[in-house]
Amino acid sequence: MKYLTPNTDDTMPNQDTIQTLKHSTLQHGPYNRRIYLMKLDPRDLPDIVMQLDMLAHEAGYDKILAKVQRKHRARFASCGFIQEGAVPEYFRNGDDALFMAKYLSIRRKRRVDTDDIKEILSLCRQKACRPAFNRIAENQSAHDCRPADAAEMSRLFQTVFQTYPFPVFEPGFLMDCMNSHARYFCIRRKGKMIAVSAAEIDAVNHSAEMTDFATLAKYRSRGLAGFLLAKMERAMAQQGITTLFSIARALSPAMNITFAKFGYTYAGTLVNNTNISGRIESMNLWYKKI
Repeated sequence: MKYLTPNTDDTMPNQDTIQTLKHSTLQHGPYNRRIYLMKLDPRDLPDIVMQLDMLAHEAGYDKILAKVQRKHRARFASCGFIQEGAVPEYFRNGDDALFMAKYLSIRRKRRVDTDDIKEILSLCRQKACRPAFNRIAENQSAHDCRPADAAEMSRLFQTVFQTYPFPVFEPGFLMDCMNSHARYFCIRRKGKMIAVSAAEIDAVNHSAEMTDFATLAKYRSRGLAGFLLAKMERAMAQQGITTLFSIARALSPAMNITFAKFGYTYAGTLVNNTNISGRIESMNLWYKKI
């Protein structure tokens, strides 16, 4: 595996690297200043835990996040990882998916905006499972996105987000995702794309991440994200997906309330986890069985 050196240039690309380490898949780089072990292959244990540490220290990262089966919890905990969230029965064998974090600096570990996050979660509890508005205007239409839509999708993401943890500003990345594991959906008004979202499918484990929600500012607060979420849920059910989860900005009342209204369960907060909209933010984990 190629280790990266820290990039201190303020003009560095707004993306990190997604690559394999032996049989496992991870994302890392100076943009999020962390490693995200997205898919752990048990064949890489126990050595991969030490290799993640080596990569983080050599590259100057200050957080490691690992999504692992509960049966591997003790191994990661013994190396300084703490559990920040869990999705029950995520894996095909019925095991839970744990989101385990290790902090390499006190500053990265320090929780900020705790009261604001608690207030948003309180609002979510008040609105949980309430009927959600699931219609769009007559001059709007919903579509499955195709690779040919990638350029327009990337422009929408650039308009909505100052920064984003994955390279959705690049049409090539979006096309690769659509050709491999993701389904994107959009809403158009008079032919123009005004909102988009994605379901990233883990076919092996019959699970999917509901992600990449973006709506042009002019059309927010009209239930478009909820409409797309409902559309994606129907599509995932048709594909035999049984577990849905999402990682939402902890300080975004709208998205957290949307998940609560649609029956998702709050499952933990990933502290100072993601570079989105110009800064490192904490993220809330939500899940739903369908």
